[in-house]
Amino acid sequence: MEDIIAKLIRLGLKEYEARVYATLVIIGPAKASDIAKESGVPRPRVYDVLKELHRKGFVEISEGSPTYFRAVDPEKVIATLRDEYIRSAEEVIIMLKSYQRERQEEWLPVWYLQGEWSVKNRVEELASRAEREFVAAFMDLKLALKFRKAFENAKSRGITPIILFITKTRCYESHLNELGKVYFIPLSKILEGEPRDFMEAVARALFSTKERYIVKGLFIRDSQESILVYEEGGLKGLMVKISFIPVIQREVIEYYLRKT
Repeated sequence: MEDIIAKLIRLGLKEYEARVYATLVIIGPAKASDIAKESGVPRPRVYDVLKELHRKGFVEISEGSPTYFRAVDPEKVIATLRDEYIRSAEEVIIMLKSYQRERQEEWLPVWYLQGEWSVKNRVEELASRAEREFVAAFMDLKLALKFRKAFENAKSRGITPIILFITKTRCYESHLNELGKVYFIPLSKILEGEPRDFMEAVARALFSTKERYIVKGLFIRDSQESILVYEEGGLKGLMVKISFIPVIQREVIEYYLRKT
C-alpha cells in the first residue's frame, strides 16, 4: 500500500489524496467514515480531500443518507496523472530554457559527472556532435554495451566509431562489431616492463589498475573533447575540453591501434 501511495504522490497527488484514492480503489464504494478509518486520513480532513478528488474527476459521489464515494477506474486516473505529469515536465523545460542565461560550458574546460545516467547522457551528446571521428577505449566489455546509443548517434552522422578494448585476457565477442570498428589489445601489453617512450608512459598512467580511480572507458570526439569514465563508489566521468588533453589521449589510442 505504501509503495502505491508513494508512486501516486510522484505522479502529482498530495499524500492524503493518494491515501484516500488508493483506499477507495481497494475497498470499493464507501462512506466517509469508513474511508477515514481505512486510509488513516483524519476524519475532519477526509471530506475536503474527497471534494478535491471529485473536482479532479477521480472520485464519484452518490448523494444520500449516508453519502457514498467510489473511485474512478485507476487506468483512467493514472492516464490523466501521467499526461499532466508529462505536460508539466515539458512546460518546465520551456520555462527554464526561456530564463536560461548564456551557457558557461565554453569557457569552463573541465566538468565532473556523477552517476551512470549523467555519464551516459553526456557521452551520447558528445557522439551526436562528432564531425570527423568518434573514438573509444574500454577496460570493460559489458560497459561498452551501455553506451550503444552513443555509437548509434555517431553512426547517424556517417561516422564509424573506432573502439579499442583493453582486456586482461585475449578475447573476442562478435556482437561488439555492431558498435563500430573494434580492436583488442591485452592489458599486459600496456603494463608490462618499463615504459619505453612517452606514449607508453601516458598509457601506463591512464590504464593502470592500481590507481584509486580505475578507468573503465574513454571517449574522444574529433581530438577536441573527451570524457573519461572511471569507477569510484559508482560510475563517474571527467569531461575535458582542454584541447591538448584529448589530442594526447587520441595519440595514445592510435599508438596501440598500430600494435593490434
